[in-house]
Amino acid sequence: MRFLTGFLLGVLALPALGVAIGFRGALPIAATTLPAEWETRLADRAVRASLAREAEWLKNPHEMTDETLLAGLKLYRNGCAGCHGDRGQPSHWGARNFYPPAPQFVERPPTLSAPQMFLAVKHGIRYSGMGGWDGEMADDDIWRVASFLSRLDSLPPRVTEAWKPSAPK
Repeated sequence: MRFLTGFLLGVLALPALGVAIGFRGALPIAATTLPAEWETRLADRAVRASLAREAEWLKNPHEMTDETLLAGLKLYRNGCAGCHGDRGQPSHWGARNFYPPAPQFVERPPTLSAPQMFLAVKHGIRYSGMGGWDGEMADDDIWRVASFLSRLDSLPPRVTEAWKPSAPK
């Protein structure tokens, strides 16, 4: 009985201590600092598991044609590149002034499937600065962006040419 009481008090004491520290203003809140590696890994794992579970039965209504991918690229440039980078150029403020920093897809393409990417874009990601585009962009357009991003590391030649920066002359 003593063990159980001590265990329960310990389980309750740690969260209570964390809340007390937070309410006293002792936790850092600056978005311009980098998260701890453990925090990044934990959050990434939780987001990926949630997206995988929720996207399990979703099916992309678009075929991965050049036209779909080019349309997704255009939508990405108009709505996403400001935070996630474009044409071989990371976003200066997206990579520095978000907590956690916005993923820079020009440096590291996402590894999510199109249905997972659709959910991330449509509903956003809590506590990350990634807002949901539900009601701001039609679902068909969200699917086009998701299609483009899910193929970013394996684009067909015509789409690669439109995505990659021009070679210096």
